Amino acid sequence: MRKNFQYLVILLFCNVLLIQRAASEIRYSFIVSADPQYVAEKSPQPKKLDPFSEQANSRFVNLMKSLAGTKIPDSCGGGLVDDNILGILVAGDLIDSADKNGGDYPAMQRFEWARYKSDYGLNGKGGKIPFSVYELHGNHDGPQGDTFIIKEIIERTRARAGVVNRSKNGLHYSWDWGPLHLVNLGMFVGGGEARREGHHYAPRGSLEFLQEDLAKHVADSGRPVIISFHLHPNGSEYDWPKEDLAAFMNTIRKHNVVALFHGHTHGSPSRKLQWNGTQFGKKLPRGIDVFNCDDSGAAKTDRKNPGKAVGIKHGFLYVELIDRDGDAKDEFTIRSVATDDNWATHRWDRIWTKPAKIPSATAKPKGS
Repeated sequence: MRKNFQYLVILLFCNVLLIQRAASEIRYSFIVSADPQYVAEKSPQPKKLDPFSEQANSRFVNLMKSLAGTKIPDSCGGGLVDDNILGILVAGDLIDSADKNGGDYPAMQRFEWARYKSDYGLNGKGGKIPFSVYELHGNHDGPQGDTFIIKEIIERTRARAGVVNRSKNGLHYSWDWGPLHLVNLGMFVGGGEARREGHHYAPRGSLEFLQEDLAKHVADSGRPVIISFHLHPNGSEYDWPKEDLAAFMNTIRKHNVVALFHGHTHGSPSRKLQWNGTQFGKKLPRGIDVFNCDDSGAAKTDRKNPGKAVGIKHGFLYVELIDRDGDAKDEFTIRSVATDDNWATHRWDRIWTKPAKIPSATAKPKGS
């Protein structure tokens, strides 16, 4: 009897500790991915994806369906994946064929986009992904931001959960998860709607939207900010004009930007650089963290070796912002998950963690 009583006391004490911890911290947990790059069979009437694209993307979607509540190894900080994943951010190149014209490509584009939507859905509904989706466009979705896919992203954003601001053209948007403010900016951050002579891509007014959005929704609050786009900022000036890059840094320098996310370059596993406005490096004074979140599904048949695949290494990021009460340290943690075999297996690969600054005045209920 006495042993049973002691056991009950210990159990009650443990439950009290768990309740206290739950009350003293809020976790904002989400996925960052890029480049699912659905590619259809080359046909005037495609009826299926390339077999390796099918394999990669169907396995990735299944992983997303089962990720919540799974164990994180001690080598990546331990614990469990949050049961309440708030959403998945997809940093462009949703399909493969919308940068190509003529022949079979229009039909392939329609098939690929239909498959993306049927897998990802939108607000945890209409697809297989069990949480909200926040995509932006990449070069394979339309280099100048003028394809039917861009029009559909605009329409999807009208119904996208939690959006607090949309650009005048409807393409760029922002939303809040508690104190965290997130902004999706398409191909890259640049001024004006159209491609400028001597450069590659159309910015579609992303810089102007970012400036207006931060002024309205962040201002001098000090709240943490995440900004996502498709291109890597440490690339060619042909892709990202230097004057736009400078204007981007001048816009964000005064804000509490905790991370910049991009896709485009693939390159498993995910990697981190820092950028201080004049250079990129592993560790820089006043550097802002820039994450290449790898690709989630950009595999396809090798044209030179039918039956064999190219691009079977993939990855994504699991992100947590931990808001703790009182004087306890707030925390921002990113973990990468990677595969070398087209998601037949996967591994937790690495972890980046740092203190976060969350002004108490900006705190909001989880999922707001």
